[in-house]
Amino acid sequence: MESLKERHIMTGDIKYTVFKTRPGYFGFCCTEKGVLRTCLPLKTKESVEDYLLAGIVNPVFDKNLLPSLQTQVIVYYEGHCIDFSKTPVDLSGLTPFTQKVLRACMKIRYGNKITYKHLAEQVGSPNSARAIGGVMARNPIPLIIPCHRVLSTNGSLCGFSAHGGLDTKKWMLSLESNTP
Repeated sequence: MESLKERHIMTGDIKYTVFKTRPGYFGFCCTEKGVLRTCLPLKTKESVEDYLLAGIVNPVFDKNLLPSLQTQVIVYYEGHCIDFSKTPVDLSGLTPFTQKVLRACMKIRYGNKITYKHLAEQVGSPNSARAIGGVMARNPIPLIIPCHRVLSTNGSLCGFSAHGGLDTKKWMLSLESNTP
């Protein structure tokens, strides 16, 4: 997930929503192209809005924004297998390499895990595992683009920049591994 300092000012028709899930409030914002950002669950709606909307000028709240996606997110956090891989995302403004990596990551199936090295090989850059890690750390659309499913080369958990850090990553992986 990108840090607030790395965010650029965004203008245009950007809509957002924040809604309750089992672990807390989740939010996402969209352009006409697709989901632009997500914010994994936090305790308050206001904290999600503060994070999600940093650097965005004149966002418009839409309680009914992509209702099917809202339902999928809620159901995911209830412990059900959800495939977000067909969700339209807006990766404009990101480098071609970053877009390629994030699109490849989006194909990692629920309950599966891969390494940074394997993801690097998938995108045709076998020696770029560190660069892949950097892309994962700045993923603007966690959950939809499941960076939590990418592990270090030895299979261990390593950095997770979302709120809660590695505990959140562990929790999400545990949720997925316990799905019937």
